[in-house]
Amino acid sequence: MRRSLIALLVGLSVCCFAAAAQAKSKPAHDKEQKEGQEQQQPIPTYKPFPHNFNFVLKDINGKNPPVEMWMRIDSTLRGTGFSGCKAWSGVFVVGANRLGPKAMPAVNDKQCDPALQALEREFWNVLLSGPYWDTEGSDLILKGFKGGVLRFTRSL
Repeated sequence: MRRSLIALLVGLSVCCFAAAAQAKSKPAHDKEQKEGQEQQQPIPTYKPFPHNFNFVLKDINGKNPPVEMWMRIDSTLRGTGFSGCKAWSGVFVVGANRLGPKAMPAVNDKQCDPALQALEREFWNVLLSGPYWDTEGSDLILKGFKGGVLRFTRSL
């Protein structure tokens, strides 16, 4: 019994020394690099959504719209706008970086030419997809969940 205890203690000692030797063999600069990388990551900050401003569409997927398309979401989360052929109104859910309609917005249906209808369809594809939103200066950028970008500029 005494021999088995001694053998067990010797085995544990060897394991401890092996682990310590392995830890010392790793370069110290690896730990410093990891700590430096963790410190370099920016701390996420909360940006409030720009409520109560009119935003005019500057471009949609890199194309300038032929008519003035706009939207406004007030502090009660009520959204209104004009999407090229239709005036619309609805209630939105605004998150820290996502935006989406609570229900399908009510639209005033109006016929227009097929090219403008295609552009309007791109507008609605982005807006109804629950896009990510961001601001750059006075611009509001909506990036569709499955692609597409709407870039608005603040209107007076």
